[in-house]
Amino acid sequence: MRKNTEAYLGFGLMWREENSLFYAENILREKFGDYKAESDIFQPVFCSYYYKEMGQPLFKKFVVTDTVIDKSDIVSVKKLSMDIEDRLRIDGRRTVNIDPFYIDKQQLVVSTSKYRGNRIYMGDNIFVELELFYHHGSFHPFVWTYVDYKEHIPFFNKVRKVL
Repeated sequence: MRKNTEAYLGFGLMWREENSLFYAENILREKFGDYKAESDIFQPVFCSYYYKEMGQPLFKKFVVTDTVIDKSDIVSVKKLSMDIEDRLRIDGRRTVNIDPFYIDKQQLVVSTSKYRGNRIYMGDNIFVELELFYHHGSFHPFVWTYVDYKEHIPFFNKVRKVL
């Protein structure tokens, strides 16, 4: 990375059926390259919001790609992710959830299409939310930080070392 406007692109991937995950990952790798880092697979907590649509049990992992993006490009990446989710729908229901984020040495920022008071509007119905910030040798969460990101701070600290 050369500028403060650049960061590595990553994704939070959630799925129930592996074939949906594999299809989504093939598209993501084709567009954004191989993974620089990949967390262990885990069962997310507090994801009942997704059960009605996606079923259960659900599985999740975080991946960081080789791709360095301009941070403003997160809007187009989120739109592409939503398109991939739509292509994989069965009977109108998502089979995979793709949450793009970017990470640099100081922050991890997630993109979303849902508004909440702490989120910043980026245009084209996309918002961003600062999930983690780096301070005194580690990433730290905020009150609103999703539990999945809080629980994986050691993973994101390892990713930061690679940066």
